[in-house]
Amino acid sequence: MLKLVLARLTWFARFLAFFAVTAFSALAAGAESPLVLGAADAPFPVGGPDGAVDLVFSRPVERGAEIVRKRTEDNGRSWSEPKALGLTVPANFEAPLALRTRDGELQLFWMVARGGRSAPAVDYFIDIWQACSFESQTKWSKPQRIFEGYVGSINGMTELQSGRIVLPFAYWVAGAAEAPPTGCNITTVLYSDDRGTTWKLSPARLTAPCYENYNGANYGAVEPSILELEKGQVWMLIRTQTGRLYESFSTDGSEWSQPKPSRFHSSDSPASLVRLPDSRIVLFWNNCENTSRIDGAGVYTNRDALHAAISRDRGRTWQGYREVYRDPLRNESPPKTGDRGVAYPYAAAASSGKVVLVTGQGQGRRKCLLVDPDWLEETRAKDDFSQGLDGWCVFKAFGPAVYWWRDRIQGPHLVDHPEKPGTKVLHVRRLDDKDGDGAVWNFPLGRRGQVAIRLCLAPGFGGGSLALADRFIQPTDASGEKQSVFTLPIPASGRLAEGAGLEPSRWHTLRMVWDLDQGQCNVLIDEQQAGTLATSADGSSGLCYLRLRSTALAQDPAGFFVESVEAEVR
Repeated sequence: MLKLVLARLTWFARFLAFFAVTAFSALAAGAESPLVLGAADAPFPVGGPDGAVDLVFSRPVERGAEIVRKRTEDNGRSWSEPKALGLTVPANFEAPLALRTRDGELQLFWMVARGGRSAPAVDYFIDIWQACSFESQTKWSKPQRIFEGYVGSINGMTELQSGRIVLPFAYWVAGAAEAPPTGCNITTVLYSDDRGTTWKLSPARLTAPCYENYNGANYGAVEPSILELEKGQVWMLIRTQTGRLYESFSTDGSEWSQPKPSRFHSSDSPASLVRLPDSRIVLFWNNCENTSRIDGAGVYTNRDALHAAISRDRGRTWQGYREVYRDPLRNESPPKTGDRGVAYPYAAAASSGKVVLVTGQGQGRRKCLLVDPDWLEETRAKDDFSQGLDGWCVFKAFGPAVYWWRDRIQGPHLVDHPEKPGTKVLHVRRLDDKDGDGAVWNFPLGRRGQVAIRLCLAPGFGGGSLALADRFIQPTDASGEKQSVFTLPIPASGRLAEGAGLEPSRWHTLRMVWDLDQGQCNVLIDEQQAGTLATSADGSSGLCYLRLRSTALAQDPAGFFVESVEAEVR
C-alpha cells in the first residue's frame, strides 16, 4: 500500500512540476488564428517586391491567353486590379506557377496537355513549359517546352543560394501499372544554371513503395516540394501512398538520396514549404490518416483538414501541427465526382512575417487565407462551443462506398446546457442504426502535455471512448481507436480500471496527462488518479488530436455531453 502511495505521489510531483513550467508558456503575444480572406481566383501566390504578394494567373484574349498579376501589400486584405505582364501564350496555357528569383525576375511554369486521353505517357501527355522575364519584368523569353511526358501537379520550385533553379516533378512511366512495388511514377528534377535559358534533367529516379489493396490509386512517388535548408542541403518532401510523406536530400539540387519515410503522416496528398523572412520554415500538408475501405470498396482519400507546422532550426524540430483550414463543407454529403477537400497548398511569405496561402479543391472550397506563423508556436488551446462547431469535425460517413464516394451527415450536435441557460454543450450519442457519433479536435503538438475534458454521462449512457492521436483520423473511422496513441474506453457503467468512475448526471473533469518519453498517459477524474494508459507508439512526434466517440453497441439516445475541452503541451 505504501509503495502504491509513494508511486502516486512521485507521479503527482512530476505533474505539478510540468505545469509549474508550462504555466509560464503564455500564448504567443498577438498571434492570430488563420483567417479566410475569401475565394481564390488564382491558385499560385508568389512573393513580390518589398514584402508584397502577387497572384499570377491567365485570362483569355483574342489570340490565346495573357498572363496577369494582382498584388496585395496588406497581407491579402485588399488586392490591386489585374495588370497584364506583357506575355501572351497559346489558349491551352492555363494558370502558371511563378517563382520570383533574387534578381527580381519571374520564372513561369505551365502544365500543357496534348494528345488523346486514353493512356498516360502513351497517347496522352502533360508537358512542362517555361518562360522567364528579364529587364525588370519588362521583357519575356519565348515559352519553351522543357519536359515531354505525362506530369502530375507541380507543387514548388526554388532558387538555391548558388543561383541554380530547381524544379521537382514526377512523370508517368509509359505502360507502368498502378501497382506494387513502386507504382507508375518516378520523381526527379529539372534544373537551370543560366536563369532559365536552358534546362537539364537530373539523373535521379526516385520511387516509393506501393501496397496491394491500398485505398486509392498506387501512383507511387509524386508531386514533390523542395526547400534549401542551408547551403549544401536541399530537402524534398514527396507525396506517397505509404501513409507518410517521403523525404530525399541533395547537396546541389541535381543528385538526390533514395527517399525514406519522413516524420510527417499524410493521406496521399502533397505538401508545400515556405521560408519566412526571419528564416523560420513553415510546412503545409494534410496530417491525416487515409480513409479505411468499406467492404473492400475504395473511399476518397482524407483531405478534410489542412495542417501547418513550423521549425526554428532548419527542420530538425517542429511545432504546431495545427489545422489551418478545414473543409467548409466537411459535414455534408460530398460531391460524387472530382477532387474535394482542402489540399494542394501554395504559400508565399510576406515581409510582415505572415503567410498568404491558397488551398482547397472543388466547388466552394478553394480559398485564400492569411496564416500567422506565431500562432503555430502557441502551447495552449481551448474550446467551450461559444463559437459553435467551426473548430471541430463531426461528420458521420454511412452507407456503401460507390466509386470512391460515400455519403455523410452530421453526427454530434450542440444542444442547450442542461444546467447553464444560454450556453451550449456537445451531445455525442448513437441515435440510430448508423455508427455512433464521433468528433475530433486539434490542439498544438506536444510530446508531453495534458487535455482536460469537462463532460457528463447522461442516464442510460451506452459506452464511449476518449482518444489522443498524432494525426487527423475521421470521426467515426472504425480503426480510429487502434490508430490513436492512447485510448480510454468508457464502459456503460462509467467505471474505469482503478475503481474510479464517471457518475451519470454529474459533471466531471477528466484529465489525460501524457509523456511520450515515458510511454504512458495518466488519467484523472476530478484530479484523482483513475488509471494509466500505456502505448508502444514511441515513434510519434507528439500528440495533437482529441477524439470523442460513442461506442454503444445499440441505439443510445442518451450518450454523453461535453461542456469544454482544453489542452496544454510542452
